Amino acid sequence: MEYLLQIRMGGLFSKKSHSPPKNCEITEQDQAILQLKTQRDKIKQFIRRREKCMERERELARQLIKEGRKDRALLLLKKKRYQENVIEQTLRQLDNIDRMVHDLEFAEIQQRVVDGLRQGNDALKKMNAIFDIDEIEKLMEETKEAAEYQEASEISALLSGQLSTADVQEAEQELEQLLASQIGDIKLPDAPTHDLPEAQKEKAHPSKKREAVAMEV
Repeated sequence: MEYLLQIRMGGLFSKKSHSPPKNCEITEQDQAILQLKTQRDKIKQFIRRREKCMERERELARQLIKEGRKDRALLLLKKKRYQENVIEQTLRQLDNIDRMVHDLEFAEIQQRVVDGLRQGNDALKKMNAIFDIDEIEKLMEETKEAAEYQEASEISALLSGQLSTADVQEAEQELEQLLASQIGDIKLPDAPTHDLPEAQKEKAHPSKKREAVAMEV
């Protein structure tokens, strides 16, 4: 495909005009495959960006747990799980369509390719509809409870009906893992290795001091 495009582009800048061979014409099938691959590359780039954002969101959830805002952390993890589902579904769709393009006659699967492109566009729109990380950070930056409630309500509305029971359970399990890691990070103070001051020794053994006084009397 790239070779064919180079032939066409080369003809624009060469001094002499050369007619391309008849068997080098770009067909509708070539164009459809190119569109599909271009879309797939765009989605993969988008996925890489979203993966970085999801990792950042997990760190935000950890910070929210430290601040005692467990409900906000769980909401953030549910959103993360929803994004993972969308990414998995989109990759499966594109892989299936790509195999059909190469294994079957274009005339038989033309409509399927078109449907696949439409599904890919829908998936991109759905992922773009998810709030960016900057919007999520407002949950931590806002000081007014009303503003926090509005942000949480918007995210809840977005996720409404999008997560299965298993998805919610996975988000809750991830929350518990973060909670457990927070507890593991808490360290008790080390026992003192030096001698106690005289004043502390007297406080630690008041009964012995009273016994000595009684004997003197």
